[in-house]
Amino acid sequence: MYSDSVSYSDEALFELIQHRDDQNAFAELYNRYWECLLDSAFQRLKSVEAAEEVVQEVFVNLYIRRKTIRLESSLAAYLKTALKYKVFNLYRAEQIHHKYMSSVVSQVVTDYQSPYENLQNKELSERIETATMLMPDKCREVFYLSRYEYLTQQDIASRLGITLSTVKKHLTKALRILRSELYSYRHDVFFAMLFIQFCNL
Repeated sequence: MYSDSVSYSDEALFELIQHRDDQNAFAELYNRYWECLLDSAFQRLKSVEAAEEVVQEVFVNLYIRRKTIRLESSLAAYLKTALKYKVFNLYRAEQIHHKYMSSVVSQVVTDYQSPYENLQNKELSERIETATMLMPDKCREVFYLSRYEYLTQQDIASRLGITLSTVKKHLTKALRILRSELYSYRHDVFFAMLFIQFCNL
């Protein structure tokens, strides 16, 4: 880290990151903005874990895209805008959650009639929702984008500003959680198998 950080403007530090991949400059910007961005994210999300995750993503994305970013105004404005976008994505994922659950249950019950068809839809829906709520926020968001909005893994990576391998890890983890929860659904293993097949990666 620079001993006299005051002598470096945000934009000067960012130029060092862009042109020299300067880790010290990146660390300095991180220290300057981490706390205020975290506070802003927490005010919107009301969750320390979720706030820390989106702020971390903002900085990771800043470094990954450092060569192509063109600041229209200040770096501070760019970071605040990036944070708002990340928070919006989380809100959007939560908004489609209930639509997704309704869609999945309806699809299973409509397409697959069986001796188990009298099973209460509400009970199955609650079981599936419980499983998805066990997923970490980002894992759940990636899962919804894949299974409800039908985005490709590459599209998800681009939208969220994360790597393709990270998307794959989130989807694998989501499926593992679903399998674990639905296989233990003693009233209807058959429906569990159908749902897992429906969500097969």
